[in-house]
Amino acid sequence: MGVIQFIDEFRELHTKARRGKLEAGERPAYMAAREQFARALLNAQGLMLDGAEARRHYRVAHQLPVELQMAYGNVWTNTLDLSAGGFSVMLPHAVDINERPSALLYLPDGTTLAGLVRVVSQFQRADKHRASFAFLDLTERECELLEGFLIDFALERVGITPP
Repeated sequence: MGVIQFIDEFRELHTKARRGKLEAGERPAYMAAREQFARALLNAQGLMLDGAEARRHYRVAHQLPVELQMAYGNVWTNTLDLSAGGFSVMLPHAVDINERPSALLYLPDGTTLAGLVRVVSQFQRADKHRASFAFLDLTERECELLEGFLIDFALERVGITPP
């Protein structure tokens, strides 16, 4: 099967899944295709590394509103990029590496994801601090909502249609 055919078939399965219309027998094929799609995106992004540097989730550069309840106060900002594992933002101050802020992430469909996050990395850029956070306690449903959005976004960007 070629890339275009795979993406078209996956897009169709994903659309059915998002609408709750997957038949029982289609779920295993959808989950396998979803994993294959994610691995292809990781490869394309050059994120398939070994060892401690390996990433488990592909990233999408997209701005979504997020509220962080930091020790120094609430911060409203937008994501720079996000994945099923977490997100990056610009902050006015450095974050204590041991802090576990509460985060409220607003998805485009109006749903929100809420939970604790931990600092994965941070560095200063000019007078701002770029911080990356990992989700700690998203529910299975919230993980599905986030994965669904990420796949929707990635499929929209792929934009491959047969000739």
